[in-house]
Amino acid sequence: MRIALVAEDYYPQLGGVPEHVHNLALQLNAWGHTASVVTSHMGDYPDAPFVRRVGTSRVIYSNGGVSRVTTGWRLRRRLEELFRAGRYDIVHVHGGLAPTFGLAAPFAAGRAGIPVVATFHSWFPRSAACRVFRRPLQRVLDRHAATIAVSDPVVDANSRYFRAEWDVIPNGVDTSFFKPNGRRPTDALTDHPRLLFLGRIEPRNGLGTLLEAMPRILARYPGAVLTVAGDGPWRRYYERRSWAEGLAASVRFAGQVFEDRPAYYGSADLYLCPTTIASFGVTLLEAMACGTPMVVSDNLGFRSVIAGGAEAVVIPKDDPAVWAETTIALLGDPARREAMGRAGVEKAQRFAWPRIARQELAVYERVLGRSAKPARRPVRRASELASTSP
Repeated sequence: MRIALVAEDYYPQLGGVPEHVHNLALQLNAWGHTASVVTSHMGDYPDAPFVRRVGTSRVIYSNGGVSRVTTGWRLRRRLEELFRAGRYDIVHVHGGLAPTFGLAAPFAAGRAGIPVVATFHSWFPRSAACRVFRRPLQRVLDRHAATIAVSDPVVDANSRYFRAEWDVIPNGVDTSFFKPNGRRPTDALTDHPRLLFLGRIEPRNGLGTLLEAMPRILARYPGAVLTVAGDGPWRRYYERRSWAEGLAASVRFAGQVFEDRPAYYGSADLYLCPTTIASFGVTLLEAMACGTPMVVSDNLGFRSVIAGGAEAVVIPKDDPAVWAETTIALLGDPARREAMGRAGVEKAQRFAWPRIARQELAVYERVLGRSAKPARRPVRRASELASTSP
């Protein structure tokens, strides 16, 4: 099978969508399929052989963070030519209905006579654009052969505006890459406690909450260090803020990390993730696979991943006092952190990429083998998929 995985967000930008698309391509290619990633140019970057770039990526600011759109002359025609030249059986768009590729790629695939599968990755409380353009966007959606969401909250958000037959297939994690590195829970009591924030540095990811919590944590554990792994347009702001608040020696900005992410997770006593808005939580899966206990904010996306599990403590997203108290309590309880780490490693296996890719492949096979007028199917919830044997 030949599959074009179309993504507005891809490397060198890091995030849930690039991780999902790249690892899905790797897994499908490992099984003997031909999967290509179709994305836009984002500067000089050493691409994998299966990457194709069309147009130029532009950064826009929205919803407390950054997003990307692709611009370029004759973009739809160039995508159509690429799809025809690649002789693809399926065009799988990640970021359904989102400009630019979420709209341009389905049009181009339709012109080339190739069925479209779309995965929706984003949760939002409301959308003026979806409300205003509901009818034309619904017509685009009606032409898709299948629609996928990465979590139940994503289904609920989009169902306010659109009708679709949803499959829920979560994000995955590479459990051969993300794995424990041997740091023991008791090390935090004899060494400097190591706290980790890993993610894009932007307001919606909640780094400000941790900076406000740090003085309380340091009052109990003076040697504690918070490592901030990641980059973004707000990095300088948070660096200046940490210096102004006297935290320069206790908050270390490591910059963007990639291949060394497992080392950061594995060497942390706690992964702190105060993100305010999330549709899923790929970094949670990565931390789990590394056996790192977590404190995470209570939002719909994270709640759908944790689902009451023992691998994390879920607390309010914007209360620095609670974040400090919870962190202090867990640092002083190595037995609980050890149990949380074990639970995380076990749970991560349910999201290993071979299992997730198999679910994606089943959708492709259904699309290519089904009749032109399928029977309506109920929404398949993430809990049902997670309990399906690999």
